[in-house]
Amino acid sequence: MIKLFRKIRYELLEKSKMGKYFKYAFGEIILVVIGILIAIQINNANQKRQDREALEGYLSSIVQNIESDLKKAKKINETRLELFPRISLIKRRMSPEYYQILSEVYGQNINSSYRYSVENLDFMSRTINDAWNKIYLTPNLSGFESLKSSGYLGQLQGTDLEKLLFDYYNLLDELTILENNYNASLQSSNDDFISADLPGTFAFFTPGTRDWNTELEGKLPVMVDEIIEHPTLFPVIFWPYEIIEKYENLLLRGNALQEMIISGEKEFTTEIIQQLDQVFDEYGEKPYPKVLRNAHSTRHYNYAAASAYNNQGVNVQYLGTHTAIQFAEEPWAVSYWFLGNGVVDPNRVKDFSNFKTLRLKLRGVKGGEKIAVGLKDKSNPTDGSETKVPLTLTNEWETYEIPLSSFAPTRLEELFIVTSIIVENQACTIEVESIEFL
Repeated sequence: MIKLFRKIRYELLEKSKMGKYFKYAFGEIILVVIGILIAIQINNANQKRQDREALEGYLSSIVQNIESDLKKAKKINETRLELFPRISLIKRRMSPEYYQILSEVYGQNINSSYRYSVENLDFMSRTINDAWNKIYLTPNLSGFESLKSSGYLGQLQGTDLEKLLFDYYNLLDELTILENNYNASLQSSNDDFISADLPGTFAFFTPGTRDWNTELEGKLPVMVDEIIEHPTLFPVIFWPYEIIEKYENLLLRGNALQEMIISGEKEFTTEIIQQLDQVFDEYGEKPYPKVLRNAHSTRHYNYAAASAYNNQGVNVQYLGTHTAIQFAEEPWAVSYWFLGNGVVDPNRVKDFSNFKTLRLKLRGVKGGEKIAVGLKDKSNPTDGSETKVPLTLTNEWETYEIPLSSFAPTRLEELFIVTSIIVENQACTIEVESIEFL
């Protein structure tokens, strides 16, 4: 090909056809430039392909890391969800009212002296020991760290995928620190408790091995009271519910991130947006959807009670697997959950209008109990005139899903009482396991 071009140039010069020669030379230059551009494009395409394959390799490693991390996180969260209610029950099982409701409502031949029984001491000591068994979240950050140091992260700059990557790993880092701090407090609790060397400690942690009350000359109950109330156990008794929320958020973000990487999406799809809408921002305005979980009020809510005769007609007791609400026969009695802690404040409101349903898991002790469920916004008077939804309970656990539109004209944008259970002219006991908004 080169010989052919030379021959053409020679013939044009030999015949003094300068005009045609310059045209030919210009055309040859154009051909060379085009060839160079094509070569550059091919090289750029190859480089982009190599960069894309390298990025996909790093993202594939991240997916594997996330899968491993989420398995650990799910297991730890399940352990916390099982353990935390048992920890809360320690204090309840030391309350005389706990045994009163078991005797009056459930017919158990039991009284408050059962607090010091072998069975109860065994439950409390095992729970404390389980709480002292520390659980650490040890995430695998190798894929993400390699991506950051590789320079390929820039290919994701400004995309939803980049934002979700950093949101996930920032939360993972935050949760790891929280876990480490919590475990450090548990270790200190254990060390300080051992150092305190409280009388009766060995008997408390080995309740069924000997007749300890006799050996301790009847002093075991006093010793048990001192152990349970000792400040070294505060880190055990007052556990951090926010750790549950962060695990929930981590699972939601991690699953969404996995889906995006596997599908090759760099921008949020409608499905991913719906998943991430469930992530709870503790610093935002959106309320936490779970009011009562495993019969335990979550940290964003508190409960109270009122009745027609000096507010004495309601007895609320946490029983471990559920909360029992005992209503006396009065013209009206109500147990209610409200936003925040301390006393109920009508000005402490949240916007629940993005939710569609109130879901409750309830049952009656006998069956046939008639109750009403209500909500209150800041404008509702305290005369019971708010809209209420009637329910008739069975003695089996049932899940009741009430459309929030049923509570109109209550303003969902300004709720301060998020659930109330009202009974009129009826002595009964109902049980509640969970309350949440969907």
